[in-house]
Amino acid sequence: QLKLEDYKDRLKKGEVLNQDQLEAVEKYDEVVHNLEFAKELQKTFSGLSQDLLKAQKKAQRRESLLKLEAEKKKLRTILQVQYVLQNFTQEHVQKDFKGGVNGAIYLPSKELDYLIRFAKLTCPERNENL
Repeated sequence: QLKLEDYKDRLKKGEVLNQDQLEAVEKYDEVVHNLEFAKELQKTFSGLSQDLLKAQKKAQRRESLLKLEAEKKKLRTILQVQYVLQNFTQEHVQKDFKGGVNGAIYLPSKELDYLIRFAKLTCPERNENL
């Protein structure tokens, strides 16, 4: 663009330019217009790039939250199962299942023993002092 402006100034001062330089001066306005268009296009691409980065970050945050919620759900399920299993270690619960009373189904002693052993293996004992 600077070169074209120099040619234009030289032509105004009455200097003789060669054919290529004259053609370049004639296309000065077109070149300026194309440069402005390119600058606007660059701004548009820059804005789109920023929007894309924001969308990617938002999607990553959403994905992280979904993973966290899934982990919480798994943990809740584990804690619920542990709670149920721990109840099998209590004598009054065992009596209810052995007799099929108080809303408990009847469980043969062998099956109840399996559940009790499984509960002891999978449920750590709690220290009430902590």
